[in-house]
Amino acid sequence: MNWHIKEKIDKKINGKELYQVIEQIFLQRGIKTAEDVDKFLSPDYEKDLHDPFLFNDMEKVVQRVYEAVSIGERVGIFGDHDADGVSSATVLAEGLEALGLDVEVYIPDKITEGHGINATAIDLFKKEKVSLLFSVDCGTSNVNEVAYAVSCGMDVIITDHHHAPEVLPNAYAIINPQVIGEKYPFKELSGTAVAFKVVQALHSIFLPEEMDKLKWMLDVVCVGTVADCMPLVGENRVFVKYGLIVLSKTRRKGYQELIKTGNLAITEQKVPSVHMVAFQIAPRINAAGRMTHAKHAYALMREQKYENARKLSQDIEQQNIQRRQLVDKITHEAEKIVEEEQRDRSFIVIASEEYPVGIVGIVAGRIAEKYQKPTGVFSKIGDEGRGSFRSVDGVHIVDVLTACSMHLNKYGGHEKAAGATIDNKKLDDFAQAADAYVKELSIDLSAEPVLWADGEIELSEVNHELLYFLQKCEPFGEGNEEPVFCIRDVIVDSVRMVGNGDEHIKLRVSSRDEQYAVDGIGFGLGKKCSEIVVGDVITVYAHIQENEWMGNVSVQLNIIDIV
Repeated sequence: MNWHIKEKIDKKINGKELYQVIEQIFLQRGIKTAEDVDKFLSPDYEKDLHDPFLFNDMEKVVQRVYEAVSIGERVGIFGDHDADGVSSATVLAEGLEALGLDVEVYIPDKITEGHGINATAIDLFKKEKVSLLFSVDCGTSNVNEVAYAVSCGMDVIITDHHHAPEVLPNAYAIINPQVIGEKYPFKELSGTAVAFKVVQALHSIFLPEEMDKLKWMLDVVCVGTVADCMPLVGENRVFVKYGLIVLSKTRRKGYQELIKTGNLAITEQKVPSVHMVAFQIAPRINAAGRMTHAKHAYALMREQKYENARKLSQDIEQQNIQRRQLVDKITHEAEKIVEEEQRDRSFIVIASEEYPVGIVGIVAGRIAEKYQKPTGVFSKIGDEGRGSFRSVDGVHIVDVLTACSMHLNKYGGHEKAAGATIDNKKLDDFAQAADAYVKELSIDLSAEPVLWADGEIELSEVNHELLYFLQKCEPFGEGNEEPVFCIRDVIVDSVRMVGNGDEHIKLRVSSRDEQYAVDGIGFGLGKKCSEIVVGDVITVYAHIQENEWMGNVSVQLNIIDIV
């Protein structure tokens, strides 16, 4: 691995007595003042969230909802098929129903309908006499579809967080921090968080006495934010910090049963980590949309009976198991194609009739990570291909798609992840155009990716005091990564392989003066065991974490690499 250590910043944070290495991490992450430190370490739900009325169109939204409540209009919500879309629909539906509105929710089929508002749903809303239509986690690119909804007599309010094109739909209002000219100060909200801001605004006007109850929605906001890989800074840090606590004591029967069925270690006493949400909860919510239909995940979120929630969660658990098996199989097939046909490509494009559209995004992510190249994986359905893209540092995937848009039917997404549809006969032309565009960026995609350690410390510094400060910096995740430390010249006191199939390495290391010793675990590093013997002097790159065993709490190295 190509490790580098971040350069020290020769500054101090005035007014704060901080552990030196923690101070350096703060400075590296743009936390430069005592006020910044306080806000980061102690995010405050009451003080650190922006006023939802800072959105340009929020007053219009509230006025239009007031009219809907006054005359008893039926309201439609068009959602999306991923965890953020399902969570967005859940939050907005509950917020509107609290006002007494009759709400009809439509979750599209990922396989047959794809992303974004569609005419089929609009026709259904028209049949159900919907006159006010919300979109959540989508809609900003749906110019034609919004025009069709308007022609059907609907006012359309878009709530979204995706890239905003130059030409926007003729909607009644658009709540999207990415829209050019939008004054809302925080741009990195998830779709669920945007929906929550709308609910906040509505409750502040119509149900001010129930504003505190909105905190019970933060478990859903947290899952949507983490699932969509939004940076855990600013408002997102508040949503996730509090949301994890709410999730540990969730009142939502769907989450309760999902936690039980998955045997997840979440209780009021054991607050989940971002990692658990990202790799245990979000994949289960997404599994429904990938394998059958996301409406089942939405039903789980809204279910009020334990018996029904248990059945839904059990079905979703099985779908998640099937999803994992299918992803492993198709990833292996895709890797073989890359090795045989596309090793020289700067932009990998793979397409097949055998790839279910529900899992192409996961496969694209794995291929992009392994080969460190932007990747698109398409599912061919009839004459059309539906693709998901994942990118790497230095390549903004939406910029690539925009440059190659003449070959695409439609596209949208973020810097690192996007989706598109294409006529299959244009796949080769698109692949060549995307490859040429990335090559012109003059980025060395063949180089081993640089891994950064946040600082270099002595083994003697690995103690409960440092652990305490690190725990105060949680939650860790996208945009606030868990710090990695380089610890040089430690002596191996013991070493052995552990885990099923001896996948992991367990060791104990001490300082050269033998005054300090710490245990370490290296997940997935079992093969390193044959290279290390007691007495070796090694350098480790590791997270510093708490280890609890048989009631005893200690500081442990979670080792990423050994050199």
